[in-house]
Amino acid sequence: MDLTDSSVDLWIRCSGNDSLLQPLWDSMRLNYTDYLRSPLFPVVLTVSSYFVLCLPFLVCDIMGERWTWVQQFKIQPSRRPTASTLLHCAGVTLYNHVFLVLPASVAQWAWRPPVDLPDRAPSLLELIAGVTGNLLLFDFQYFIWHLLHHRIRWLYVTFHAIHHNYSSPFALATQCLGGWELATVGFWTTLNPMILRCHLLTTWTFMVVNVYVSIEDHCGYDFPWSTSRLIPFGIYGGPSKHDVHHQKPNTNFAPHFSHWDKIFGTHADFSFSAAIK
Repeated sequence: MDLTDSSVDLWIRCSGNDSLLQPLWDSMRLNYTDYLRSPLFPVVLTVSSYFVLCLPFLVCDIMGERWTWVQQFKIQPSRRPTASTLLHCAGVTLYNHVFLVLPASVAQWAWRPPVDLPDRAPSLLELIAGVTGNLLLFDFQYFIWHLLHHRIRWLYVTFHAIHHNYSSPFALATQCLGGWELATVGFWTTLNPMILRCHLLTTWTFMVVNVYVSIEDHCGYDFPWSTSRLIPFGIYGGPSKHDVHHQKPNTNFAPHFSHWDKIFGTHADFSFSAAIK
């Protein structure tokens, strides 16, 4: 088989019924059926992903100036989280998950029947399109929510102010949220894949990706491999843009992309090179 035939075969498998993801999906649904069908699985997936994905950035914060090669990418190099701030954010996060997420998950487990696992996996292109579509929809929803909670003082003071205790964000501050905000974010994360009629594998992939990019936005580091540096044309905000939001709270309301802030005139740019001088 020549290179052309191989390319055509790969394209067909990416976009057609013979999915590259089928072996992975078969292994998951045949070996872990009871776990995957449980209504608790998405909650366990997102919560465990959050703490695991926070860990590398947390290590960078703890090591501090001892890792000079990492600290050159610190957006605000003169400001680092203290032990008390890390413990405070961890405490708020654990409190929200124990007293809000866990009861809601148990209620969902009791109320919802186990989900059916389809035989076919999504094609690779379907998964990528589904994850992208979910991120774009979530970006719009949270932009509107975020804008209103900054423009209406009662909403800000009552629900959102806790997230702005720190003008120099760090990974564990990602879910240092009020209960209302956490519930809203969880609701959209669960609802949007249903609206877009996504495959379960696409849904779970979106949930993990959404957790990661949210942590990355708050991590306080602008690494060369940051998502905003991998996506061209400045269409993705990333950690530097969200860092500006925590310094100038009336700018950069969108959680991921930049287009809504540019349309509504709330976009503020950031010079990474200036920040590290």
